[in-house]
Amino acid sequence: MYAHHAGSGHLHRARAIRAELTEDAQILSSAAGADVTLPLDHSAGPATDATAGDTVHWAPVHEPGLTERMAMISEWIRAHRPRVFYVDVSVEVALLVRLHGVPVVTLAMPGVRDDAPHQLAYAQAAAIVAAWPDWVPVPGYLAAHRDRLHRVGGITRLRPEPGVRRGDEIVMLRGAGGDDWDARDWPEATVLGGENRVDDPMPYLQRARAVIAAAGQNSVADLAAAGAPAIVLPQDRPFGEQHATARLLDEAGIAVAPAHPPRPEQWEDFIAEAVDRAAGWPRWQADGAAARAARVIEEAGR
Repeated sequence: MYAHHAGSGHLHRARAIRAELTEDAQILSSAAGADVTLPLDHSAGPATDATAGDTVHWAPVHEPGLTERMAMISEWIRAHRPRVFYVDVSVEVALLVRLHGVPVVTLAMPGVRDDAPHQLAYAQAAAIVAAWPDWVPVPGYLAAHRDRLHRVGGITRLRPEPGVRRGDEIVMLRGAGGDDWDARDWPEATVLGGENRVDDPMPYLQRARAVIAAAGQNSVADLAAAGAPAIVLPQDRPFGEQHATARLLDEAGIAVAPAHPPRPEQWEDFIAEAVDRAAGWPRWQADGAAARAARVIEEAGR
C-alpha cells in the first residue's frame, strides 16, 4: 500500500483499509508513521521538467529524492513480490508498480480528473476505489473506466460510541492539509487540529451541536460516521476536489455548504439547517466502507 504524504488523510485511509484485509500488508509513504518511510520526492530548489511533457504530475529530472524513493519502492516489490498494490494516490507510483508486473488498485478522487496523467493511471488500474456512495453518478472523467469502478462509501478510521448525546458545543475540524480560516469570523467553538490535534476526534464530533469542517474526503467520512450536523466550507485544492464534494453534500441535503463563508449573523440559521439535514448522513455509506474497499483490493490480487 502506498499513501501520499500531503495532509494526514491518505495514511489514515490506508490504515483503515489495511485493518480490514485478511492478509498482511505494509504501507509505504513519506508521511510519519508509515511502515516503510520513503524520502520526499522534492527539494528546496526549482523543479525541472516536472511533468515530463504533461505525461505525469511529478517527475522532475535530477531530483535525488525522487530517484531514491522510486528505487526503494522497486526494491520493496522485488523483495516482497506482492500480489496486488493499493495506491492512494500517485500517478507515478501506480505506473511504477504496474511496470513491475504487479496489479494496481488506485483511488478515484473528486473534482475534474480528465487530464492525461490521471486517465493513464485509471486505464492501467485493475480496480478503482471511489470513497463516495454508490448513488453518486459516475463522473465524466471516470466514464471510460466504469467497469472497474467500485463506489464503496466514505472511508473512515473512526467508530462512534453508542448512546452519546449531543450538547451545545460548536466544533471546528481543521484538517492537516491547511485552510484559509484564520482570517474569518467564527462563532465560539472548540477547535480541533493544528496545535489542538487529538488522536480521536469522534467524541467531540458526536457531542457537538454542529461541526464546521472543510470538505476533505476523510473529514467528510468522519462526519458521516458521527452523524454530526455539519457546515462544510471547501478549501481550494487541485482539480477542485473539495468544491465538488461540498456541492454534492449540499445538493443531497446531507450537510450545509454555503456559497460564501457565513457572516456572524448567519451562523445560527446555518447551524439550524445543518441539524435538520444530519439525518441524511447514513446515505454517505461510511459504515463498512473500509471493509468493502479491502474486498476490492483482495479480489484484484487473485
